[in-house]
Amino acid sequence: MFREKTSRFIKLTAGLLACALLPRLALRAIPYAELEAYRGRSRGFAVLDRNGAALRVFPAEDGVKREWASLDEIPPGALRVFIRAEDRRFYLHPGVDPLAVAAAALRNWRAGRTVSGASTITMQLARLVKPRPPGLMGKAREAFDALRIEARLSKKQILELWINGIPFGSNIEGLPAMTRARFGREIARLDDTRAALLAVIPRRPALFDPALNPDAAVQAALALSRYCRLNLDEAALAEAASEAAPLEAAELKSPFYAPHFTGRAAAVYRNNPPPVPAKTGRGPLRTTLDLELQLYAEKLLAAELALLENNRVSNGALLALDNESGGALVYVGSASWFNEKIGGKIDGVQVENQPGSCLKPFLYALALEKGLSANDILPDIPTVFGGGEAYSPSNFNRRFNGPVRFRVALASSLNVPAVYLLERLGVGAFEEYLSSLGFDSISRSMGTNGVGLALGNAEVSLEELVRAFSAFPRGGRIAEIRFFADLPERPFQTRQVMSPDSAWLVSDILADRASRFIGFGPAPTLATDFPSIFKTGTANQFQHIWALGATARFTVGVWMGNFSGETVVGRTGSSIPARIAADLLRALEQSAPAAKGAEGGALHQTMRSTAPGDLRPTEICALSGMAAGPACTGTVREWIRSQHLPAACSWHRRPGTEPVYPPEYQAWLRERFRAGNVRSRAASSGLPADPDGRAYIRIPVSGSAFYIDPGLPPEAQAIRIETAGFGAEAFVYVDDVLQGVLNQAGVYVLPLLRGAHRITVEDESGANAAVDIVVR
Repeated sequence: MFREKTSRFIKLTAGLLACALLPRLALRAIPYAELEAYRGRSRGFAVLDRNGAALRVFPAEDGVKREWASLDEIPPGALRVFIRAEDRRFYLHPGVDPLAVAAAALRNWRAGRTVSGASTITMQLARLVKPRPPGLMGKAREAFDALRIEARLSKKQILELWINGIPFGSNIEGLPAMTRARFGREIARLDDTRAALLAVIPRRPALFDPALNPDAAVQAALALSRYCRLNLDEAALAEAASEAAPLEAAELKSPFYAPHFTGRAAAVYRNNPPPVPAKTGRGPLRTTLDLELQLYAEKLLAAELALLENNRVSNGALLALDNESGGALVYVGSASWFNEKIGGKIDGVQVENQPGSCLKPFLYALALEKGLSANDILPDIPTVFGGGEAYSPSNFNRRFNGPVRFRVALASSLNVPAVYLLERLGVGAFEEYLSSLGFDSISRSMGTNGVGLALGNAEVSLEELVRAFSAFPRGGRIAEIRFFADLPERPFQTRQVMSPDSAWLVSDILADRASRFIGFGPAPTLATDFPSIFKTGTANQFQHIWALGATARFTVGVWMGNFSGETVVGRTGSSIPARIAADLLRALEQSAPAAKGAEGGALHQTMRSTAPGDLRPTEICALSGMAAGPACTGTVREWIRSQHLPAACSWHRRPGTEPVYPPEYQAWLRERFRAGNVRSRAASSGLPADPDGRAYIRIPVSGSAFYIDPGLPPEAQAIRIETAGFGAEAFVYVDDVLQGVLNQAGVYVLPLLRGAHRITVEDESGANAAVDIVVR
């Protein structure tokens, strides 16, 4: 008997389960493409800074303000308010609530008209997935669709889809987007009071939206509170309603910081979406940017630009990187996004302009890679470079310093030694090196640059400069800039683009205050109270002024100028962007936790007074760069690779005597000592005498072609005429027109004039010489 009863019970249970499951399985078998399309539709997203502060909110691709939040991100109280307001028995019914249908039918029958509906949350979702026509037939189809949804999705999935898709009007869908639009806060900070104010909006958006009608919204929310037993306070509701932005000012509740950065991050995010199922939606996007530092940097730029208003410098851009992670901490694309007059929407971080001397550190790094040493002597004398196409650079202060050490030439940013280096290394080799450092702009112009590349007459972007400059404090390694803090981007990988020795030496030189004195004097702006390196640059008649700076942990870059290419009024030096760079580095250092240098960072090792690899401290002659001897009048310590240790100084031969300079410095030394007996001074300096009885023009060479550089001010461009063998104050003619007389060193500086010219020099004794040149 017991076994028979047990068997009947099992059969009955199986039958009931089959009756319950078969319809569900049948409903699942019916295709429901609309639901799949709804789950995969485009959603907007919020872009956050590294600490979670909202920077900007992007709408969905169809323009609707629609974000996504998982149920775990939504406060339980807010969920409870919406569930009680719309569907108390949500977790108990299969998609259609028979009790709610019966109650609604009774109320409508008593009223003689439709006063109440019986839509469940699942039925509302079904209406969003595929709207049905009004009327009884439409409701029946809606109920059927609700059953199909319940057969496919869990209650949690249904609730999540619905809460993120509720239409609130004003082109806003979903509770996360509405919370931000009305209260300017993340969904995670939505309390019960504000949730109640939002919960009544879908019933009658035009009447119950607190941005339109706060009083009506408060009363509706209060009624909801009583009906759902939420125990909300009317005063608290009124205070919350007053916070809701007026409809015309709703955008003010939506954050709009770092627009160039957020726009770029959003584009990268959309073009390379993270590998997550689209059906789950995407939450806020956390980036590497630091909003507090970003706002500080914007204020620094605005303050400096205000001082340059009369100089017609109206714009600027800033970029700051974390050396360890490669993350962009500060990204200022222009002075003001909303200023159309200055091209505010143009991203100055990516715009290409002439960088001036900012390319020099990379040139000197290449020289070190090719075997040069920091003690090598480079000529800073009037020089014409090239053959058929001549180029004669001068320094910023129009002075020449004769023989200078490699270290001094870079630290003081001298022009002639840089061009000398480039001609020695080869323009093509430098182009290839810059390309390997990530200068795509140089890759595109490969083969079209001349020796002026040493002085930055090619166009590059601030982003390229900062990324490449970060290789110095990072021990010669370079990486792509990162925008996202918590997305599975490509693994953080770096490339070794220069040896640690070269990176360390360039960093050490750029941090050397004594060696930069010739070019910059005391330069108090660069004298920070923390270990740092800097490189500045000017170009295009001061239209573009730059500064690069770095510590062991951070690298920053600043550009100031005009996108329109307007010329400036007066001269604006690179000390201005340098001041911004120094202040921003100071803020970055203060904001960072206890010091931890970038792995292998050159500056980090500099702070420990150690050098990597095979570099050895060596006492050298300050003038010749050779190993210091007993006759040397000044010595300095230099870091030199052990295989390149120099020979003893041959310039200082006996104590108390003048040094013996190499022959190529003859004209420079004569001009330097021209206020006296030149021949005796030259002789005492060990210089060879001029060729006996022969007067000639040493520079320029006949047949040379000179080019006017539009990137340099006219007063910085001239042809230097160097002669030998002429008498005092010999006359200089151009096309038979007298221009002036040679100075006591036999030198004359001739302004550049377009066209073909004959230069003639003649003295009172009848000695003469002539050369033919062309200026283009």
